[in-house]
Amino acid sequence: MIHKPQYSLVETEIREIIKQNGPISFAHFMELALYHPQCGYYINKAGFGPNGDFFTAPMTHPIFGSLIANQAMLMWLQLGKVSPINVIELGAGNGQLGIDFERHSERIDNQFCNALHYTANDLSPKPSDFLRDWIQGEISFTFENPSIIIANELLDAMPAHRVVMHNGELKEIFIGLNEAGDFQEYFLGLTTSEIKDRFDTFGIELAEGHKTEMNLGMTKWFKYIYDMIPSGYLLLIDYGYEAHEYYNESRMQGTLRCYYAHTLNMNPYIHVGKQDISIHVDFSTLRNIAHHAGFKLVKEKSQSQFLKDLGFEQYRDSIVRDRDLSLQVKNTNLRLLDLLIDDRGMGAFKVFIFAKNAPEPSGIVAQKKDSDSPSILATTRHMP
Repeated sequence: MIHKPQYSLVETEIREIIKQNGPISFAHFMELALYHPQCGYYINKAGFGPNGDFFTAPMTHPIFGSLIANQAMLMWLQLGKVSPINVIELGAGNGQLGIDFERHSERIDNQFCNALHYTANDLSPKPSDFLRDWIQGEISFTFENPSIIIANELLDAMPAHRVVMHNGELKEIFIGLNEAGDFQEYFLGLTTSEIKDRFDTFGIELAEGHKTEMNLGMTKWFKYIYDMIPSGYLLLIDYGYEAHEYYNESRMQGTLRCYYAHTLNMNPYIHVGKQDISIHVDFSTLRNIAHHAGFKLVKEKSQSQFLKDLGFEQYRDSIVRDRDLSLQVKNTNLRLLDLLIDDRGMGAFKVFIFAKNAPEPSGIVAQKKDSDSPSILATTRHMP
């Protein structure tokens, strides 16, 4: 008996599109696999958190959301304590950042907390325990008041084009089906001259056989974000490299990574719709595009330094000194905290603060923890 392979719903649809229209760009493939409105990977809420395939800083420990709230308060002070102050989180996932942000804002400044209007945005439905505004799908309106936009690990998940230097010519990678019915890469002409223009901007020439990625969606995204608010800040956190590192021959297969069942692989053509597909961010291009969109870059740091400047060590020390905590609870929280500033992992992520019609926010906050207030500890919603 011949058994037909069992494809996920989104893989079945991708295959039908290819059969009807021929090979599709990798960007189209990635967009469908991750963002198909009925069966894409990010529609599956199991992808987030301790039980999913990956975790992000907000899911690691609530200190992350607390320190982001510290930064937002500093921005609010620079904006003249406006009320309301919009905080808009894009790509909110399971809402953990907003939950921790709100809890901490109540501790640091009552006036800031009362002025705060927090809005989370994601493709997935609003979590039942998320108390603030939630917009599912694309935000289709602008904000009238000064605003702070937060995007944590968002750009790395944007659909990206893949290219290869083949026989001395830059080609784009398309996805088709071979005679056996398996996904196969085809090297075809570039879909847009913007791909070559980006390489020319930084004087990049790929070696023969070098495959790499390019996020063309950043141009539209930065313009969209700039037009969304009259004034304020964009706080952007992600991982990546400068252009000369990104396209270096040491990365002949590019930066593409896939995550499935807590394992890492480099094959986007398996577990389609059931695994995360991620692309590192080209920081050189990011700055260039943000500048042309109208933003002013006012701060740039590693995540480790960013969190330390906002009081990380102070909050960590409060856990160390807390005599009411068991050794197990204390050690668990300290381990999770240290993941946030580990320079071999999340601590090396890059933090960018861009401004629109707003002054540079002060960089260091000295928040003193009241002796009566409890230490900030991980909950069952955070990593074990």
